[in-house]
Amino acid sequence: MGQDQTKQQIEKGLHLYQSNQTEKALRVWMRVLEKSADPAGRFRVLGCLITAHAEMGRYKDMLKFAVVQIDTARELEDPDFLTESYLNLARSNEKLCEFQKTISYCKTCLNMQGTSVSMQLNGQVSLSMGNAFLGLSIFQKALECFEKA
Repeated sequence: MGQDQTKQQIEKGLHLYQSNQTEKALRVWMRVLEKSADPAGRFRVLGCLITAHAEMGRYKDMLKFAVVQIDTARELEDPDFLTESYLNLARSNEKLCEFQKTISYCKTCLNMQGTSVSMQLNGQVSLSMGNAFLGLSIFQKALECFEKA
């Protein structure tokens, strides 16, 4: 599957998803994931799958796709993609109440300063870290993270 076709199929899945045809969108995205040789397209479709599974409460599936997305980001050797994928991994662990892992992945994101995406994601990273500290009942650190967010 070429880059243009990958992009078209991702857009088709987004249109289905926005039309509340979630299962059809997931099938389209899974087909793209299986057939696409374009790493950037695979990264993007993994992001769609992560978001959809998060919104449906399927957190183990969200985590599974986040791990694949990290591998794809490493293959691309792009620090922006890597930062975004670590945030998705942190969020997945947050939803699964793996708060120590969430904090670790958030710190990894924050240590990747200098990427263009990292500045845009810092608020979201701080929010996830705050939620993790809250889950661990470390209220002062949670408050500090929320203030940063």
